[in-house]
Amino acid sequence: MKKLLYISLLAVLLSAAISCNRSVDKRLVLADTLMWTNPDSSLAILSAINRDSLQGDENQAYYALLFTQAQFRCNIPLTSDTLISKAVDYYSDNHNREHYTRSLLYKGGAYENMNNPVEAIKWYKQAENNADTTDYRNLAHINMRLGILYFKNYASNNLDLNKFQMAAHYYEILRDKKMTMVALEYCGNVLRITDVNAAKKCYDKALATASELNDTTSIYSINVNYALMYIEDSLYSQAKKYILEAYRLNNSFTENNNYYMLSLIYANQKDLDSAKYFISLPDKSQNTAYDSLLMYKAMKEVALCENNLTQYRKFDKQYNRISNSLEHNETKYALSKFEDDFDADRIASKGKKVSLLNKSIFILVALFLILALVTAALFIISRRKNRKDQQQMIDELKEESFGNYEELRSNLADIDNHFSKTMTEKLISLEEIMTGAYNPNQDSKSKEVEHKISPIADDDTKFWEGLYSYINIKHNGAMDRIANDYPQLSASDLNFIKLMCCGFSDAAIAVCRNYRNVASVRSRRRKIRDKMGIEGNLTDYIRNITVR
Repeated sequence: MKKLLYISLLAVLLSAAISCNRSVDKRLVLADTLMWTNPDSSLAILSAINRDSLQGDENQAYYALLFTQAQFRCNIPLTSDTLISKAVDYYSDNHNREHYTRSLLYKGGAYENMNNPVEAIKWYKQAENNADTTDYRNLAHINMRLGILYFKNYASNNLDLNKFQMAAHYYEILRDKKMTMVALEYCGNVLRITDVNAAKKCYDKALATASELNDTTSIYSINVNYALMYIEDSLYSQAKKYILEAYRLNNSFTENNNYYMLSLIYANQKDLDSAKYFISLPDKSQNTAYDSLLMYKAMKEVALCENNLTQYRKFDKQYNRISNSLEHNETKYALSKFEDDFDADRIASKGKKVSLLNKSIFILVALFLILALVTAALFIISRRKNRKDQQQMIDELKEESFGNYEELRSNLADIDNHFSKTMTEKLISLEEIMTGAYNPNQDSKSKEVEHKISPIADDDTKFWEGLYSYINIKHNGAMDRIANDYPQLSASDLNFIKLMCCGFSDAAIAVCRNYRNVASVRSRRRKIRDKMGIEGNLTDYIRNITVR
């Protein structure tokens, strides 16, 4: 018993001795506590420390982590990963999981500062994988950094949106209003291209928080992003309201795209002098790719305002070149691939605990079942949706009178060519649909439905050329005027307009062009109207041209 007591006492003394040797410098602890609330003070404390005075590997590693983090938090560019690598190496064999997560995170930050996004994401993803599920602060910051990198490099598959949403979630848990607002604003920036309503909700929440915090810098930024959202949706009056509010908050813009937005808005409103003035202000050598895209969009609008089609075509070519380069950006695909590969590797490494054979069989069976269920579900959903869309088109056609097309059919009676034959067949199909000659919900009639609702292909050159000539004859060269006045329209756009010139309704055009639903016709009509740069209703505009 006495021997056991001596052994226990010796263990306690050894433990105390080890603890003394591994004591953490109090200056480092103080710098760490100030890191999130006052990073400038944290950096000042760390800068005053002589590294040689720090005792032990733990203090050296802790200092390397904190100094790198403080520089990153104070927006001091990191030009090397040498210092933070010491922390990564030390904590990789240490049991301080939180410090190791932070070391991985700021090694990624160093590579981000060194303009190496793929390498940065490699370390960010390792930090994400290592972080404890309750380590909300680090998880929030990791997701924010990943989101910003994906956003800046136009990564695909909504990678940026997913990360910003996760960051906002973690910041809300932390009750960090400022960073929640920043994450929501980024969510709006991603969504404004694909879902204006969702983007507006994000901006509204962010603006409410910015107003609550009296953060004029963020209020300015959110107003600029509101303007961009409305410009991308060609709603220039709404965009003008927000960009002028931003200009009121800061009448010395530093971002080039703000001037280009104003130029684009004024050109759209036919205020040529203001448009030219604002487009002349930025230093174009400082343009980012996105700035250049907006600049050429504004220049195109100015050229249209001046009726200078030569300049318009020139700027349109430059605009499309930059747009394509962003769409096919190599870094974009490298980032997306790394994200997928990393997640796959992580799943594989965890699976080593299970027998390889059993795991493979399990995964294959599970994938097969999931694939089968998903395929079946998608097939059923798609089939129901197609039937619903077809029924909607048919219902709309049944409400019409075929008398609207009788004149067109009578005009074709004496024309013996491919055009008249194809058009006559399509008119007969439309008439049968209008008169309810068959029930599209009967499976036995499915092939008949597919035949009736089948497209006139764009490559049916003879038909479209014949229709072009017919409209010119019938409406005094209407197609020639449209094609000459709007060279930016594609062949497919012109084919759509030809059907409109013949008086085809939305539902009839949906049948002739094989759109999935009538809403697609209306969406295409709006896009053509925006391409032509006209205001008001495209149907009325075409009707006015054809009655000249």
